[in-house]
Amino acid sequence: MSGANPGLGYDATPPFSAPLRFFLTAPLFGIAAGLLLIVDGGLLASRWTPGTLALVHLLAVGFLLQIMLGALIQILPVVAGITLTAPLRTARLTHIGLNLGAIGLTAGFQFGRPSLLLGGATFLGLGVTGFLCSAALAAIRAPKTRMASHTPRDLRLALGGLTVALLLGLSLVLELGLGRGAPLPLAVAVNLHATWALLDWAGLLLAATSWVVVPMFQITPAYPARLTRYWAPTVTVLLAAWSVALVANVTTLAATMSVCLIGAATGFAVITLRQQARSRRSTPDASFRAFRLAMLALAAGAALLAFPHPSDADHWPVLAGILILHGGFGGATSAMLYKIVPFLAWLHLTQAGIKAPNVKKLLPDVRARTQLRVHAAALATLLAAGLAPPLGPVAGIMLIVEFVFLQLNLVHVVRKWRAHLPRAGLSVTPA
Repeated sequence: MSGANPGLGYDATPPFSAPLRFFLTAPLFGIAAGLLLIVDGGLLASRWTPGTLALVHLLAVGFLLQIMLGALIQILPVVAGITLTAPLRTARLTHIGLNLGAIGLTAGFQFGRPSLLLGGATFLGLGVTGFLCSAALAAIRAPKTRMASHTPRDLRLALGGLTVALLLGLSLVLELGLGRGAPLPLAVAVNLHATWALLDWAGLLLAATSWVVVPMFQITPAYPARLTRYWAPTVTVLLAAWSVALVANVTTLAATMSVCLIGAATGFAVITLRQQARSRRSTPDASFRAFRLAMLALAAGAALLAFPHPSDADHWPVLAGILILHGGFGGATSAMLYKIVPFLAWLHLTQAGIKAPNVKKLLPDVRARTQLRVHAAALATLLAAGLAPPLGPVAGIMLIVEFVFLQLNLVHVVRKWRAHLPRAGLSVTPA
């Protein structure tokens, strides 16, 4: 592990079942997204169709947010020294809220039912708010420590971004469901919500995790010190300035801040690719290659947003969304899962005094390689469907295959973990 990484407190790791429930549930929402594409094949014709909004929330809330919050239950105590008082109870309640919220929002958008939107937003708001309050209370109680890494600070900034994105999303649901949201044009409110969710929440969380995970698992040098010190605070300040300019309709300032934000996101992706090029791995594994593809997709999606389009066709923002949401964040999340879940299984077995198989035996690379190849094919098919919406059902089939493979691979790790538990007389049923 790089010396730039913080001292990781593995003794503070929560029970495996706390994050595991999120990891095992999330692929089901990816499968549901594939089914939605099959049923509503032309939904990728525009970012504003009800089906597209439903699809986005299946992936963003049901898949990405679920895995990210599950991972934070594990990461906060280990990396940032923020130990949740009751991690299992927090995990249960957050998990319930996320699942009911994702289902309600998806159904509300797809069927045009304000009551379902409001119900979904209520469950999601309660689940996420409960998690944020638990994390905030734990952060206040956490002992003050000096750490070499800026990851703990960036995790706090990411949670702040999630708070803003949640409030903006709830405001939008109130507007759509009751006509009582923030007095902003709908397009402005949607852009604010999406940008805070993707950049200051998911983007900062991805970066904060990468500062530790990329050098640790991909055997790369540490990220440049100036990048890890300034990147997340700079993005947060730029995003706040962009938001104020957008609301105040100061178009020149908003456009300038937008270019800076796109540059910051692209810079992170490019520097990560450079770090990977300097890896000491002799043969990159499937997770390494998947993370590289994710960074390329993020850079490509940012480029689509940055450069003038040859036309005003609806497919440009759709293509950018596919690259960023599925290719970038979805790909990076899958790549990290293939490292984190086997590692956690190994760690918990080792901490229980069991001679655990190494992570390669818990999840052979060939299994991950197959699924990640399907992910690349699904990304290509989604992009094709963005240009030719009738291809949507084909993209839906590819999404289903991708997430079924992911689900089976995660279940494979869990079965290996459970098979070793009886050796120490431990229960095989997660709490």
